[in-house]
Amino acid sequence: MSFLIAKQPIFNKEGKRIAFEVFLRKKDNMYEYPKEVPYSRATYIIIEILLEQSIDRVGEGKRVMINVSFDSIVNKALTALDPKKLIIDIIEPQVPVGDIVYRQVLSTIDKYTESGVLFSIDESVLKKEKMQDLLSKVHIVSVDVRRLNSSLVNMVKANGKTLLVTRIEKEEDYKKALSEGGDLFQGMFLEKPFILKEFQIAPYLKNTLLKLMALIHKAQSPKEIANVISTDVGMSAKILRLVNSAYYFPIKEISSIEQACAMLGLKNLKNIFLVLAMNDYTSVENPQLWKKSLARAIIAQKIAEIINPKYESEAYLMGLFSLIDEILGVDKISFLKDVKIEQIIIDGFTGRNKELRSILDYAITLEEKYSEAIGMQDPAKHDAIIQLEKLSGINREVLVSIARDAFNLVEHIIKV
Repeated sequence: MSFLIAKQPIFNKEGKRIAFEVFLRKKDNMYEYPKEVPYSRATYIIIEILLEQSIDRVGEGKRVMINVSFDSIVNKALTALDPKKLIIDIIEPQVPVGDIVYRQVLSTIDKYTESGVLFSIDESVLKKEKMQDLLSKVHIVSVDVRRLNSSLVNMVKANGKTLLVTRIEKEEDYKKALSEGGDLFQGMFLEKPFILKEFQIAPYLKNTLLKLMALIHKAQSPKEIANVISTDVGMSAKILRLVNSAYYFPIKEISSIEQACAMLGLKNLKNIFLVLAMNDYTSVENPQLWKKSLARAIIAQKIAEIINPKYESEAYLMGLFSLIDEILGVDKISFLKDVKIEQIIIDGFTGRNKELRSILDYAITLEEKYSEAIGMQDPAKHDAIIQLEKLSGINREVLVSIARDAFNLVEHIIKV
């Protein structure tokens, strides 16, 4: 899938450029956002572009506006950009936001404002649940020229906000925006977007995923991993949602990344981080292969717990990376070496470690044959399950239970 990063100027009443909006779009449609890319990931991509090309250069000395979902504002990656050159356009949250996260976001907006960041929001977002309170926090309210009306203009002006009129595509639109009280203006009629960079999504995501995985494997404590998570847009919210979910049954709501990381522990945390990070990337191009990999990871870990507990963590990672060559189009062994995966796991894939290789083979068989087995009245009587019982020494009823639980957990994780 191809997409592009473009910038489009925002003009004042005198026709001078006062800012540039930078956004991600499909290559063949400048108005259409590529829905296959999570919004949090798009923000991360744009931040990388602004750091790579310099926000001052991209903005030609003026401010740059980027779209950030409400739930991603707390992420520390945004602090890498010069606050006095930044406008954050708040889009609606991509996941349900609890009271704790909501208060954290409002507090973060206040801190960014103090540092010089300006905030914008579309009038349609203000109508969403909990978003009304943001009117007092933002500096700019935007509206599609087709929805521009006097009551909206009066509301914006009464609250002392700047009105940005967008989607101006013809002279009549511009005249309407001027006559009805617009302060800032943007659209094809005024100036078309300028392409900053074009991408094929797979190579880009592959490169970023490598960076994330290299970082996580260097971490030696939950606190170090918390620091890594805090730099990835969207990851903080995902970790908090996961630890506060019914699956983990926390005694009380976990409200900080460090708290969440401490609760999960180093081994679990590394695995969960890899799953959530890879979920954003690999599900874009190969959702079914990704689900299979995750199921294999969970199954392999459970099998290792029973027949060789010392390999529990290694078995999980072998399952997780068992299809990485097909998912990302890379050489599996080279990939694992690039991200500094332990040699014992590589030995498992090559067969030098026969115990790990056997665990992976059992997991692959169970993952592949389970869908056939559940079509039977008694899944444990499937020929492949019976044969697997003989090879692994694990009761076939237990094998079926392991597979069932694994696939249920996969569906839970994918939705986080």
